[in-house]
Formats: sequence, C-alpha cells, structure tokens
Amino acid sequence: MKKPLKKALVYLMISVLALSCTGCVTGTIYGKPLDEARDVDDAQASLFMSKIMEAMQNDSLDEINQLGYHYGQEDAETFEAFWESWQQYKPIYGQIEGFSLSESYQFGNEMVFVFSASMEKGEMCISAMYTSDFELVMLYLYETGEAAYEGAKMPDQVMEENITLGENTKYPVAAKLTYPKGAEAGDALPAVVLVGGDGPNTVDLKAGNTYLYRDLAWGLAQQGIASVRYDKKVTTYAEERQMVDAPAEDFTVAWEYTDDAVAAAELLRSKPYVNPDQIYYIGHSQGAIVAPRADAEGGDYAGMVLLSSSPRPWYDVIYDQYINYGLVDQDDEKIYYLVSKIKSEREFLEEAEYNDMDEAEQLEQFVYLQPAYFWKDFFSFDYLQAMKEAKKPVLILQGDASFQITKDVDFAAWQQELAGEDWATLKSYEGLNFYFTPSQGCFAGHYKEFDMPGRVPDEVIQDIANWILQGHIQ
Repeated sequence: MKKPLKKALVYLMISVLALSCTGCVTGTIYGKPLDEARDVDDAQASLFMSKIMEAMQNDSLDEINQLGYHYGQEDAETFEAFWESWQQYKPIYGQIEGFSLSESYQFGNEMVFVFSASMEKGEMCISAMYTSDFELVMLYLYETGEAAYEGAKMPDQVMEENITLGENTKYPVAAKLTYPKGAEAGDALPAVVLVGGDGPNTVDLKAGNTYLYRDLAWGLAQQGIASVRYDKKVTTYAEERQMVDAPAEDFTVAWEYTDDAVAAAELLRSKPYVNPDQIYYIGHSQGAIVAPRADAEGGDYAGMVLLSSSPRPWYDVIYDQYINYGLVDQDDEKIYYLVSKIKSEREFLEEAEYNDMDEAEQLEQFVYLQPAYFWKDFFSFDYLQAMKEAKKPVLILQGDASFQITKDVDFAAWQQELAGEDWATLKSYEGLNFYFTPSQGCFAGHYKEFDMPGRVPDEVIQDIANWILQGHIQ
C-alpha cells in the first residue's frame, strides 16, 4: 500500500491549482482580474447576443456595427475581423441557429461573455466584450477546443510514430517520433529534441487549446527535419513523486530534464535517416535554460533553440511571474500572504539557504513549488556561462505579447548578455504569446487567452527550419 502524500506536497498541489496554468504562473495582478458577472448583466448580454445572431442570419455587418463601437473609433469598420472570420467558417459550420451563455465575467472595466453557438453543422464559440454601459467593444468567433484539435490534421508529407522513451529504464515515458514521409537510410536529416518547461507538460506541450510542440514537430518535418517529443516524467509519475518515500533522485535536474533530453538525442542518432552530428535541442521556458547542461551531460547537440526563456537567475524569473502575473483573481488577504511568502522564498534561493540543510530537510522544504533539494541541484550549474563557453549556435525566440517571460525584461536581458556573439541569433515576434500562438480574443493578456485555439504561425516554424538548415533566419 502506498504511503500518504507529503504535507508539503499537499500544499504544493493546492498552490498549483490556485496560482498556475499549464505549469507556469499566469494572469496579471496589475492587469484585468476576472470576477463573476451579475445575473442582470448576463440577461442583458443574452439580449444583445440575440441581436448579433439575427445580424449573422441576415448576413448584415452593418447591423452588428450599430450595436457598439471599436475602442471609441467612430469611423472604424468596427467588427470587420469578426465578420471575416464568420465568412470563413460559414461554409464549414453553416448558419447560426441558437446560442447559450456559458461564461460571464467582469474583466477590469469591461465585461466579457462567452456563448456556445449552435450552428447547422456543429458548435462554435462567440465571446463578446462590453463596456459597463453595455456598448459592444469586441466580438470574437472561434472553434471549440475539441473541434480545433480534431481539425488539425497531420500533413500528408509527415509520418509520426508513437514510441516509448527510456523503454528499459525505471521511468519510461510516452513519446512521438516525427519525420518526413519517405525518409530512408542515408538521407542524413537533421533532427530536434523538444523539451518541455517546468511543471507537468505533455508530449504536445498542450496549454489550454494550444499545442506548441505538436505544431513544431509537424511543421519541421515538412521542412525535412525529424523530431522526438515526450511527456515529462513529472507528468507520468506525478503520484509516485508525491509519496513520502519518493527517492531523492526524483527531484533533480537530470530526472526532470536532462536524462530524457539525452536519451531522445541518442534515439534520434540511432535512426538510419538522421545525421547523428545534426541533433538540435529545442526547449521552452525552464526547459530551455537547462539546454547547456543537457548538452554537457551527453546530449552533444549541434545547436540549441531557446523559446520563451531568460538568462536571469531563475528565482528572479519566478518571483516576477508571481508578483506581476500570478496573483490575479486572489482577494487582498490572500495576496498579502502570498507576496510575503514568495519574497521569503526568493531570498531563500538567492542566499542558497538549502546548503544549511541536510538531505531530508531539503526534500521536505518546498520553495517555488519544488523541494529545496531540486533547487540546490538546479543552481549548481551555471547555464549562461556554459553556453558562452561552448559557443555552439543558439537561437533565442520571444513572443512580444508573452506575460510570463517578457520582451522588456527577459528578452532584453538576452540581448545584453549575448551582444556581439556571432553564435547567437535572437528574434521576437509581434503579437505572439508565451506559447507562440497569437494573443487574441476578449481575454488577450490573461491566462484565459490560451482557451482560444491557436496554431504556431508558419513564420516561426520557417525561421527555426532556416536556422537549422542554413545557419540563419530570414
């Protein structure tokens, strides 16, 4: 019979539910918090939605424009983007037939209502933003997450196999091997290992209704690049890791990141159609910054791609995520307690106080959702210095609209640290978020924006492919 959960881990899971989204802290204390809307507002929004539905049925953009304005621009074609989206989806879903209100929020100074729209050939979603005076500000039409996922068909020129990474080890994980259709021995294809960030990330790096690593794997295969991606151990073995008798090895950088990253590289090198000297590392967030360590511990990558990451001390990165984004929707009393807690946790890591503990204490003391034992191991390696000494090609990409890893602080830190280094290439993308999908819809800038089904734009995939294949991006 399994032993009970550690008390610290019980608190950990509660904290994760309260403060995190898809493995990373999200939201914004300084932005727009979400509060439940009033019943009277729900009724008013439903009345407006009936008028929107009537305008759609009448095929009249003018009728919708008469319902509101676009951020005060009286001369703008206010809801043109919504209408263009509607015209695009109409041949697929048919005419709108009805709706029901599914979510409603007071969102800063505005109100946002999410409707399930019944169409002739399925269900869609419509979100509407109103001022407090019920002037329509924004309309956004999108597919349900399930429909978008099922509609994202793997390209015909791509092959994919379900495999097991670490099959003969204590901790095997589900993985996918993706490569160009028709690949054969002697093709000498480059390949990439896709490594997830902190938290229980899945093989596709699913976040809400976005799938960063699925999109990259399929897109890169179309460019002649093979890949391996996998569920993280912390996803597959979450319950085992939470037991009182969980071994210390389960709380190391090797266990969470580098062992599997190295194993994936070795697997790719065993494929007859892959060039063993052209294996690249692609990591996201914390999974990106550990790239030099995975390289040094046996990955021996030809180069590294770092997505949404930072060269700053990771305790500062996490602290800023909490303070700036992680306390949204909490009441004042809870915010006061949490701010005090995370300040002391940052100080604990900055001062390396884990060095004053024995192993048992390090495993029991949780700091920023990880035991002190993990952080002692994490900070035993100088990731930035290792990168500078290796001088291997590095591509650093940033979404301008990311509110977890930010352009102004984190990307700027990369620009400062790597200025003049000819082995480093940096690029940011306007309007893309933490997962490199468009920041869009009524919830843009809030973690609920990841509910919007999004695909990684071709530009990002093409830039990575060009960098791997040609050594530069356009």
